[in-house]
Amino acid sequence: MVKITTRKGSDKLQLLYYIEGKRKRKSTGLLDTKENRAYLQNVLIPQLTAKIKAGDVYAKKDISFKTYGDYFLAHKEKTTKTFMSKLNRYIKVIDYFGDKEVTTITRFDIKQYLATLNMKSKSKRIYKSTIKEILEFAVDDNIISTNPAIDIVLPADAKENIDYFTKDEVSKLFSVATGIIRPYLLIAFNTGLRPEEILGLQLKDISKTHISISRVRTKGRIDVPKTKNSYRRVPYPSYLYEEIIKLQSKKSIFLFGDISDAGRLRHQWARVIKDSGVRHRKLYSTRHTFATLMLKDKVVSINELAGLLGHSSVKVTFNHYASVIDSDNIDLDINFSLFEPSFDTLLTHSN
Repeated sequence: MVKITTRKGSDKLQLLYYIEGKRKRKSTGLLDTKENRAYLQNVLIPQLTAKIKAGDVYAKKDISFKTYGDYFLAHKEKTTKTFMSKLNRYIKVIDYFGDKEVTTITRFDIKQYLATLNMKSKSKRIYKSTIKEILEFAVDDNIISTNPAIDIVLPADAKENIDYFTKDEVSKLFSVATGIIRPYLLIAFNTGLRPEEILGLQLKDISKTHISISRVRTKGRIDVPKTKNSYRRVPYPSYLYEEIIKLQSKKSIFLFGDISDAGRLRHQWARVIKDSGVRHRKLYSTRHTFATLMLKDKVVSINELAGLLGHSSVKVTFNHYASVIDSDNIDLDINFSLFEPSFDTLLTHSN
């Protein structure tokens, strides 16, 4: 139903009607006179009513970034196993661009946003990818013809040396570690598992020779491992078995009980560092220590280490620990030869 109305303080007539449940106002530009009201009632209103019924008049489509962000979230929730662990970052992007229409978002806008993120380029990639995937929904909907987030290159991060503990430092840490942090460190230093993998362990994951990784636990959430290769079986020293099974609690199926995030070990870790007199490093450095010493002591090859760490490829492992694999760590006999000719062959060519 279309009604004739006016706005307070205005002498121009308007038409009031509803499209898809949304109220619409249309200015006619006509003065509020008896003749103009009759014209609207007898001519324009019947025409507008006929167009509404025929579907020729429709509500303006919402083309905000948030609209396509909602499509993106619904898609990711169904298709991405790590959806919950990444949700906060998805929401951060959607909140930033919010009601901004996708037709107005430029490469400059996207680059400006990425520049505001105080983190390494490696960490910015998920934000850039989120923007690109959301705008791709707008491309598919024929709202924009090209995606402005495509081909945006982030600057390379400065190469950092791996910060790990020496064997002597690890001994000092264990000499003062007590309580729940002690078994945590025993597992971490001897397996190289990620913190969320350790906190996700249950007794059924432990055999006398291997630890099986099939879940992670972080920030109170249980999730799937980081990549397909993160599902793995990791060997560990047999003497740890008795230490590990002592952790089983009747109150929780998890070995570390209600400790569902590495952040809850922060104070205990700080105490161990202080009491040992060892220079502070992040708790995650237990993983770097395992990887570095396994390579330095030539316990495993780079390929084998990639499998133990659950990396998606050997390239990832090499990029992390290239500084450990240098010429100083290569010990070859002085008579080493990859293709050794026979003594007779040497004599023949020398004549």
